Amino acid sequence: MAQHPSHSQDHRHPGQPNPIEVQKALHGVDYPTTREKLVEAARSNGANQDIVDLVGELPDKNYDSPAAVSKQLSRTQ
Repeated sequence: MAQHPSHSQDHRHPGQPNPIEVQKALHGVDYPTTREKLVEAARSNGANQDIVDLVGELPDKNYDSPAAVSKQLSRTQ
């Protein structure tokens, strides 16, 4: 029996934002960018506080693409 897409394997902790929500929050960011600019973008895009906090917990370094942010977030979670 096929799994419904909403029941796909999701290994995040309960309450953790999913990667799609995070990327929506970071819409419009010009890369490369810094953690601080990512946090500013999340706030200006109206992201919920969980996403802002999660982005704020990223290591303080330059990120060269959305994929680099996602990769680091998967390590952080």
